[in-house]
Amino acid sequence: MPISRQARPNIVFIFIDDMGYADPACFGNPFVKTPNIDRLAAEGIKLTNFYVNSPICSPSRVAVTTGQYPARWKIHSYLNSRAGNKSRGMADYLDKAAPTTAKKLKAAGYATAHFGKWHMGGGRDVDDAPLPADYGFDESLVAFEGLGDRLLINSKNSSTRLGHGNISFCKRWEKTEKYTDRAIDFIRRNKDKPWYVRLFPNDVHDAHVPLPGTEEPWKAVSKNPWQHKFFAVLKEMDRQIGRLVDEIDALGLAENTLIVFTSDNGPTDWPKYYRDGSGGPPGFTGPFFGRKWSLFEGGIRMPFIARWKGRIPEGVVDQSSMMGGIDLSPTFCRLADVKIPGSEKLDGIDCSAVLLGEPAARPEPLYWQYGAPHAVLKPGKLEYQSPSFAIRDGHWKFLINPDGSGACLFNLITDPGEQVNVLELEPARVAMLHKKLGRWAEGLGFSFDRAALPSMPQPGLAVLVNRQLLRFNNHGVESPGKEGVMEFSGEAWLDLPRSAAPKVAGGKWLRVRATIHPKSPNGVIFAHGGNKEGYSLYLKEGQIAAATCVSWKRTVISAPLGDGVRQVEFFWQKSGEMLLKVDGKLVSRGKAPGFLGTDPGDSLQIGSDLIQPVGDYHAGNAFQGTISGVSFNYSR
Repeated sequence: MPISRQARPNIVFIFIDDMGYADPACFGNPFVKTPNIDRLAAEGIKLTNFYVNSPICSPSRVAVTTGQYPARWKIHSYLNSRAGNKSRGMADYLDKAAPTTAKKLKAAGYATAHFGKWHMGGGRDVDDAPLPADYGFDESLVAFEGLGDRLLINSKNSSTRLGHGNISFCKRWEKTEKYTDRAIDFIRRNKDKPWYVRLFPNDVHDAHVPLPGTEEPWKAVSKNPWQHKFFAVLKEMDRQIGRLVDEIDALGLAENTLIVFTSDNGPTDWPKYYRDGSGGPPGFTGPFFGRKWSLFEGGIRMPFIARWKGRIPEGVVDQSSMMGGIDLSPTFCRLADVKIPGSEKLDGIDCSAVLLGEPAARPEPLYWQYGAPHAVLKPGKLEYQSPSFAIRDGHWKFLINPDGSGACLFNLITDPGEQVNVLELEPARVAMLHKKLGRWAEGLGFSFDRAALPSMPQPGLAVLVNRQLLRFNNHGVESPGKEGVMEFSGEAWLDLPRSAAPKVAGGKWLRVRATIHPKSPNGVIFAHGGNKEGYSLYLKEGQIAAATCVSWKRTVISAPLGDGVRQVEFFWQKSGEMLLKVDGKLVSRGKAPGFLGTDPGDSLQIGSDLIQPVGDYHAGNAFQGTISGVSFNYSR
């Protein structure tokens, strides 16, 4: 049905931070009732195949803001400090030249506002990001990861020193209420003209901090202590959404207001949630596998609701139409009768008919990239760590790493939980999807080996790197059942490909720790790089040794190790100072000619050093014995 200029709807876009597919009761929450969110679903349409375009906040937000894949603007992961952004090849903020829904609606006479989390530039040490007004918003109130007027919970936050707007403070549990207050006030003041309001709460992003005492009733509902505070903040957020919807209805605007509700990525998955045996992280993904930071369904398939009284049929559940975050901008513009200049070249498509109750197949696939070299955050559960590229075309989903490894093909109709990899049963389909994905990746500037043959995922083991579990390819290492204990036969090793290895060059320091019980006087414990740039911790003739290579210059320090189980540690600072410890005691020190100027060219290996050796040993030098408690930390 055509949209007349007189019938142009107001638009409310509610974008939740870290809400899982099944966190709303109407999508399957087993513990918490969310009556206000559920009311929107009962009075509108639910889409069960809605996807955001990244499993992490900043790029997901860029996609829904612009209608384009976020990589077009060099935003592939969360925006951090300048150094953190640079190390991952990212911009510091969304270019103000980017097309946005707000700019187009504002030019067409809409009043525009954004209240809530921003995270598309500004914050930490980035003080020159454009303000929300530069993207088309008449009014805004953001959090610490943005500039302009903002609401902070900590007076010591670096945002207080950045200027650019008025700063006010509140308790964390008060934030969404204040954002909602601003949204209601804005709507009241603009009720006689069309308006576009974005409400972006971040209550269900951890750490979950509810009004003290409100978590107590939930202790009788769940034995998982992580869930108690989560349930409390989820319930309060639902209440605030209800306040906004009630006000729209009370103003008589329900029949001229489109309300869209969804989330920016799946629920949290820090490693800490799995360490205490309490039941895992809070938040629910329903039937889907994976969580935040994963390209499996639980990281990118989101709950989606749209209500427009009198225009969207009530109580509809669309289980066939596929829609993405990039589709929201062209869809909103179509419903607002706003033309999109062809020069903008949006990646998204108009899905207005789908929202109005007419299911349709998406004519183009959806694509994703998340992972090295731009992303460092990984799920805390090893199985949820996905390959770094994905495509969904019809009901088929294909995932792969840029070197061809880790390839998976799933039929999401018969296997929505992504448990049966049919890669080897569908060679023609794999070849076709691989070709499409490679063409898309190269078109956006990603490194992608289109000639590499897709190969099945290999067994992996997890190693803790800067509080993140990274999946190492396992070449024969045995794990006998004790957590973190690995047995090396003298012919086995773990390998983290160069493309996935941490970017440590230009940092302040790095530290390698492990507990070892060697059965041979020689062998590499940990090695990253080669004889040009690299570092390693190893055994040589019964001594513990550490080596660094900086611009082809090797420095080695060593000390007697002793028999039995030993805790060993190697610490290397930007000044070049090298420290070696055994059982917590300093046993040797030395000084390299500085620190790594460029990242090592070889992979990161545990139990061997196969290519160009970092230390004074021959390539390979496999370890024999057990290694446990491996951790690698570094500071940029």
